[in-house]
Amino acid sequence: MPLFPRPAASPAYRADIDGLRAIAVLAVIAYHIGIPGLSGGFVGVDIFFVISGYLISGLLQQELLAHGRVQFAAFFARRIRRLGPALVLVTLCTLLAGYVLLLPDNANSLGREARAVVTLSANHHFLAHAFDYFNAATDLKPLLHTWSLAVEEQYYLVWPLLMLAAWRWGGNSLRVVRLTLAAVLLSSWLLCLYLSWHNMPMAFYLMPTRAWEFAAGGLLALAPATRWRGEGMLALLLGLAGAALTLGAILLFDEHRMVFPGLAASLPVLGAVLLIAAGELSPRNAVSRLLSTRVLTAAGLLSYSWYLWHQPLLALGRSYNVGERALGQDLLLGGGLSLLLAWLTYRWLEQPLRQRRPGAFRTDKQTLKAGLAMSLAVWLAGTAAMYLPAKYPLPAQQKLMRMMADGPALPGGCGMPKDGVPLPAASSCRVGAANAPLRLLAWGDSHTDHSFPMYQRLAEQQGIAILRRVYHGCPPLPDAVPVGEGKVRSWCLRHSRAVMQELSQLAASGVTGVLMNVRWNGYTALPVAGSLSITGLAAANADGSARISGAMLAGSGELDRPHSLQVLQASLDKLAGELAQRRLKLVLLAPEPEFRLPVTECVLRRGADACNVGRTEVDAQRRDIVAILQRVAARHANVRVWDGIARFCDATTCYAADGGVPRFSDRNHMLATMSRSLAGSFAEDFSWASR
Repeated sequence: MPLFPRPAASPAYRADIDGLRAIAVLAVIAYHIGIPGLSGGFVGVDIFFVISGYLISGLLQQELLAHGRVQFAAFFARRIRRLGPALVLVTLCTLLAGYVLLLPDNANSLGREARAVVTLSANHHFLAHAFDYFNAATDLKPLLHTWSLAVEEQYYLVWPLLMLAAWRWGGNSLRVVRLTLAAVLLSSWLLCLYLSWHNMPMAFYLMPTRAWEFAAGGLLALAPATRWRGEGMLALLLGLAGAALTLGAILLFDEHRMVFPGLAASLPVLGAVLLIAAGELSPRNAVSRLLSTRVLTAAGLLSYSWYLWHQPLLALGRSYNVGERALGQDLLLGGGLSLLLAWLTYRWLEQPLRQRRPGAFRTDKQTLKAGLAMSLAVWLAGTAAMYLPAKYPLPAQQKLMRMMADGPALPGGCGMPKDGVPLPAASSCRVGAANAPLRLLAWGDSHTDHSFPMYQRLAEQQGIAILRRVYHGCPPLPDAVPVGEGKVRSWCLRHSRAVMQELSQLAASGVTGVLMNVRWNGYTALPVAGSLSITGLAAANADGSARISGAMLAGSGELDRPHSLQVLQASLDKLAGELAQRRLKLVLLAPEPEFRLPVTECVLRRGADACNVGRTEVDAQRRDIVAILQRVAARHANVRVWDGIARFCDATTCYAADGGVPRFSDRNHMLATMSRSLAGSFAEDFSWASR
């Protein structure tokens, strides 16, 4: 086979479309690698959607005109032969590599992702578990990119039925089909605009909010053939305009400064439509000829396999590198190695199956059965990946697992309801001496949980009990709500207000104080290491809505750092006053240091000294929050601030480990041993709150 793959000879073949595929895949891969200057490369997916809409709608139009119907078995068999084997190969290889390279918890998540891939629901899975496509944590998700394949597959399920129904309803007329696609485009585009401003992840991941992009390509494919004067010049102008819009989006878009998809997605979509239209009008125009060059068409032919391989290699490489990006490594894995694997996959798997249809792929019926068999195999492999790594860890993982097992012992049955309410039964959330009087409420996010070993030791020493009210990712503020990932975390507000209502009863029954350890930087528009996303804080109205106008983009506008800090201080002030009215004391724990890398993995793989952070950096992390906590305490006699920073840092360094033993499980959550070691220095404030 030649170095550059060549398409099968066909008069209908459009080399310029393969060239456009190359631009799309190069943009996406460059964006995922992090190549400077290509911050908008994520729009390559939008270009792919337009191409799919154009090609699939054109094929369905040919079937309707030739046969008056859609041959569904043949249609889906072609899709399986085109997409299925390569996707199955990459998914199985990723699961195997994950078993070797990932911790069991992460391998479990990978297994769930693999099962979502073969049930055509990866976009819904990542909407539920990854939230924002643009946050840093998605760097470590090997199958994240399959969300777009799920959108395409859902489109394949809907589009033939839609076009056939419109064809028959219109009396075998393409006019009604065009009107139907136009209605889909308009309604989907309006839905996309609405959700982009109210729930950006839904607008990003869901097929109904992306259907307008497919419809844009579909309407171009179904446009009546028209002859124009000066076709060559018109095609050139269309091509230049399309190139300007497409390349402008790739070069200039920045996910942290814009609402996306929203109105912005219209630019690369229109650019792709114009580029395809230019090649259809006159293939000899300069832009289409450039897209038809051999290098670009070869990259376009490899684009599917290249897209499949690049993200697993990047994510697994970064996981092995303790979560860090390294441009040289990422170029090697996501660029070079993934391209080589794409070429091998195209040469030895994609082309033989599509051209020769061997064995189980010989007939359409056999292909459909093979598709079901492949899906079942991946589903079973994903299920195995969820459980086997924890039961049979590799030797290199066992020591890490033993260290990370040093977590807090939390009360069973004290979960976090999806909507924030109802609160779990208080009897299920008590910690401390058995049958002891309830004196304290521990209220906060996951940082409250990592303080529980310290709380429990002190509670047992003093013969009292503590009530746990914790919701991860939620600040304990009844009058403020975190806004991030393009949406309002309304469940946080419901949970906080329910706890506040409960406090009146608790105070009457003998509870004297509240302990509050919270990762405040996680809610005040500061991009700190390990953040799942940048989240701002907005004041909340009585009805639970966020008091904010404009886009829900944390880090900008009313959700920038200064505004978020103002909302935090006002909310804490109000909370302290309301607690005082109930004769309740409040101990605010100052933030612990946060580290650049996951501490336990870093200590084992690089040594403790490589994982420490400078005291100056930590002081800069904490400065704004500590100042707010101290101002609140100065204004309210029922509030104290406890700061244990001296137990973590000396004058120059904050230490990730003590005698080679990690202090943290990840970048910012203490292990239980470290938490318990703080009990002596916290005992005075604990006793003050419980009296």
